[in-house]
Amino acid sequence: MKKKYLAAIAVVIVAIIGIYGYYHYFGPQTVLQTNSDPSCRQGNVLDGVDRQARFNVLSTCETITGTVHDISKQDDGDYQFNVDLDSQYKHLLNDANNNQVKGMLVVEIIPKDQNSSNVQIPKEGDKIRAIGAWVTDTPHGWNEIHPVWKIIITK
Repeated sequence: MKKKYLAAIAVVIVAIIGIYGYYHYFGPQTVLQTNSDPSCRQGNVLDGVDRQARFNVLSTCETITGTVHDISKQDDGDYQFNVDLDSQYKHLLNDANNNQVKGMLVVEIIPKDQNSSNVQIPKEGDKIRAIGAWVTDTPHGWNEIHPVWKIIITK
């Protein structure tokens, strides 16, 4: 009887952890665009983003400019890179950006946007102008533009 009781408790604990993980990390999230500017993606700004629930949306549409560093292709298919922001955009950083990402903003291009005419895939050292959702990636703690739906290489 005691083994069955302990097994039932273990099942409940695993279920609670699974539900929590799904809704706070793996699950979907709908955040509708609040900016009517045509440069901003309308509808759910997280559409196409992997593991949407891990993001806290700070702004549904932000523009940045800066210089690209550390570009790589991630396991989920996203291109991820860091941007050394121009001074007028430094307010978009938080302590985790400063401590973990050398004072830069993380930017990610999701697979859905990689063949878009609005997105130029940058290279190391490119100067860019980018528009996308400004979010906090809660597992890492840093702020990002994720997804970015417009990138123009300016230099």
